[in-house]
Amino acid sequence: MSGVPAVDAVALLPALAPAVGAVLVLAVDAALPRGRGRRVLDVLAVASLLVAIGSLAVLGDSTRLTFCHGSTAASCGYVAGRLSFSLQMVVLLSALICLLLALADDDRPELPRAEMLLLLLTATAGACALAGARDLATFAVAFETASLPIIGLVALRRDSVGAEAGVKLLLTAVLSFGLLALGLALLYASTGSLMLGAGVSDRLGDVRLLHGLGLALVVAGAAFKLSLVPFHLWTPDTYAGAPLSVAAFLSTVSKAAGLAAVVLVLAVGAPERSGLWAAPVGALAVLTMTVGNLVALRQSSAVRLLAWSTVAQAGWVLLPLAGAVGQSRVPGAVSASVGYLFAYVAGTLTVFAVVARTANHADGGAGHRLDAYAGLWRREPAVALALVFGLLCLAGLPPGIVGLVAKVIALVPVVGVGAWWLVAGAVANVVLGVAVYLRWAVQIFSGGESVERSPMTQRWTGRVALSVATAGCIALSVLPEGVVGLLAGSAVR
Repeated sequence: MSGVPAVDAVALLPALAPAVGAVLVLAVDAALPRGRGRRVLDVLAVASLLVAIGSLAVLGDSTRLTFCHGSTAASCGYVAGRLSFSLQMVVLLSALICLLLALADDDRPELPRAEMLLLLLTATAGACALAGARDLATFAVAFETASLPIIGLVALRRDSVGAEAGVKLLLTAVLSFGLLALGLALLYASTGSLMLGAGVSDRLGDVRLLHGLGLALVVAGAAFKLSLVPFHLWTPDTYAGAPLSVAAFLSTVSKAAGLAAVVLVLAVGAPERSGLWAAPVGALAVLTMTVGNLVALRQSSAVRLLAWSTVAQAGWVLLPLAGAVGQSRVPGAVSASVGYLFAYVAGTLTVFAVVARTANHADGGAGHRLDAYAGLWRREPAVALALVFGLLCLAGLPPGIVGLVAKVIALVPVVGVGAWWLVAGAVANVVLGVAVYLRWAVQIFSGGESVERSPMTQRWTGRVALSVATAGCIALSVLPEGVVGLLAGSAVR
């Protein structure tokens, strides 16, 4: 039919597979008696994510365009390229590990299986679609699809703590989308086009200020998802009130979606104005990591420490964009941001997998304190080593080489533009971050003689999640050039 754009199903497969999986889960759960067929639902969910991951191997380095109204990428509503490939890889691998962690909570009635799988797959599909979105309408729909299901996931505990966390996240999501929608409206008004990257129109006079305000509002909306200061206040209470597998999902998949939104609106949408937005982004990044590290130093709860660690790490994820001064520097800065995201996700998932294992055997459950890890090296030496390695990866200390390499990658674009005040702030936060994670690591090797040595048990899916996350950290530390080779120099398209 004339005027109807062709659809490339292969390009959409990383987002379509989890979406189809969500529909199948819903249909099978409706067809089978309540409580029956849980294993079938589990297989469907895992299989849909594996298909999506496999589709990335098919896409590879190629660029595929769909929903096009012309012959160029600038006229296409969805682009499957190197940038979307990298972000979707982070999203799908993280979602798979978080799903395995959720399946390990098999005996917990507060986690209804079908609802949990449906919401997790839907949010994953939204995050994958957001990575490839290139028009404002797709951007907005994908952003909300990646956000709204997480509210339901947080509230799955079905107690007062889970309800409070869900309400806080709901209010945050409403405010976030309000800012985002207003910003997108201003971008459309100032460009006269729904496409990201459209130039500022001169039909209404000089509207560059209006365009800049639109960019700022969209970034503010995405900043809630990334937990950037001062949009971070929902983070600790929501993490503490959510199931641990959902908190891990928020720390990884949600952060990848937030970075995708920021990169798309700035690096894809306005690379020619990078000289104006780079410095404010850098200041926001350093402020975020400083607040996150300082407050994390005062935490005694493992989950709350991880929540504030997420805030601090979000600053590092954003920092390389401060080096995008000049359009030619934008691709390298984006690659550095995605590279740091990859390393951060590997370390965070390893730590969360250990926390989920320990929470079932500690007083206070998910709210357990850091001293619950005292003597862990005597009770569970392999688990203790995995936790220490994950913490060292986040701190950037050997043998967690991937964390050190990621921090160097993040600093290179900033050093390249001579923003030494940002470099100084980041280096100071390296020291603060080391103190945060070593404070936890010390607990693991203390108090061993007086601690009960009863072994910890966990379903096999939880053990697989821990093994895969730890193996990822080790592989990236042994071959850190893998991150550089995969992401460095990727084109923003």
